[in-house]
Amino acid sequence: MGLENRDYLRDSDYDPPVLQPPRSMSVVGWLISANVVVFLLQLFARSADGGFWLEDALVLTVDDAVFRLQFWRLLTYAFCHSRDSLFHIVFNMMTLHVASQLVLTVMREKELLWVYLSGAVFSGCVSLIFYSLVSPNASMLGASGAVLTCLTLAAIHHPRQQLLLMGVFPVQLRWLLIGFIALDVIPLLSGGWRDSRTAHTAHLGGVLFAFLYQFSRFNFTDYIASLQRAGRLRKAGGRLRVYSPDQASGQEVEVDRILSKISESGESSLTAAERRTLAEASRQLRRRNGGS
Repeated sequence: MGLENRDYLRDSDYDPPVLQPPRSMSVVGWLISANVVVFLLQLFARSADGGFWLEDALVLTVDDAVFRLQFWRLLTYAFCHSRDSLFHIVFNMMTLHVASQLVLTVMREKELLWVYLSGAVFSGCVSLIFYSLVSPNASMLGASGAVLTCLTLAAIHHPRQQLLLMGVFPVQLRWLLIGFIALDVIPLLSGGWRDSRTAHTAHLGGVLFAFLYQFSRFNFTDYIASLQRAGRLRKAGGRLRVYSPDQASGQEVEVDRILSKISESGESSLTAAERRTLAEASRQLRRRNGGS
């Protein structure tokens, strides 16, 4: 089944999303600012011998990330850009700005931040695997993988949204995404990647991560909140533990069972109903403690 035949990409009556300007500097604004600041530091943070020491400490390489265990590079590389081409950072930040406004119609800013950062790490991992096999000395930098994650999510939710390509040619977002994918797949299949300075695998990694995120229905914000709730309940476990079956209420028995399950199998083993039970027990405990 082709991409254009999927339910979320079919032609239908399409109402463009209403984009609301942020009241204060948004997460996207901070991300763009961080990329710009790091880019400027790349240009001016030079060592006595003329080397670019900051860039060397942030870019992703097989040797540093795999053999020297410098795992932070899986994220920091995505805040660096080519010093030889201003177009690299300008295009990425413009695309991020446009795509993120569409993505923010279906998720909150905090979730977008987690998606962006996770997309960067996932894209870095994909490129790291590829280059460790074919070109171990390659170095990777750029936000393109994370940006493609945002653009893909925007295309999934707003496939018929029109953008002006190069500020002139109107094109629907779904076809723009397919075009970007083709520009990365063709060099990989033809061998053209060997003469290219573009990390095609990072781009495709960003696209893949967006589809995995969308169809797994995973939500970073909800998952972190559930971990925090479970942590609070574990701390209060003594007060919720059942000491006498004759005195225990039905909810206390159930909470005690769920806490035991968490202890044995982890929080991820809980069902949706069990999570709701824990959430309700947590609210009742806070009310009994004076709302703290």
